[in-house]
Amino acid sequence: MSEKPQEALIVLGGTGNLGKQVLPILVDAGYHLVVFTRRQVSGAPFDHPRITVALGSLDDPEFIDSMVTTALQHAQKLRGALFLNGGFGTDNGIGADGFTEELQKQLEMNVYPTTKVLSRILPHWAANGGGRVVLTSATVVEKRFAKGGAYATSKMAVDSLARQIQREYDPAVVDVHVLRPKFIGDEPGQDAPADLAQEMLQELQRST
Repeated sequence: MSEKPQEALIVLGGTGNLGKQVLPILVDAGYHLVVFTRRQVSGAPFDHPRITVALGSLDDPEFIDSMVTTALQHAQKLRGALFLNGGFGTDNGIGADGFTEELQKQLEMNVYPTTKVLSRILPHWAANGGGRVVLTSATVVEKRFAKGGAYATSKMAVDSLARQIQREYDPAVVDVHVLRPKFIGDEPGQDAPADLAQEMLQELQRST
């Protein structure tokens, strides 16, 4: 039996605390990872031979295209794109000074990078066999969250983005899954990074 062709994943948010813990688990599952970063990173886990660090700007569409090209240099298929964006901030509510500025900041961390990448990857999948999108929202979209309205609003936008992808694409072409962690960590009541990684893998490996 021939060996299964290696698949690649593009990862945003892979240099944050969650990403650093999740990347080794994804690599161990056999994927080659192309990890976006705005700054130089080194050491574990980024020195693993199945991790390629892509340093650049998401304001440059050609750079985003180059991440797809890099993924296909290491694998026969770009299987998925993982968005682990975890920007967080506090505010004093919609009626308080500074809310609009904080909302803009949260959108720039949690939403705009995702839409910039998807605007280039989704057409690639539409023409090349499809793929999976994993987005990171939060449980705050489902409950009152004092002093975090801008953050919660940005995560609601992530949920809306997932629904829009589902409207525009057949799930056989582009499927989307949304992670909704509460608090990420290894303490009781928190969402362990290893558990979130397993949820990602389950979605990536699920048959359409």
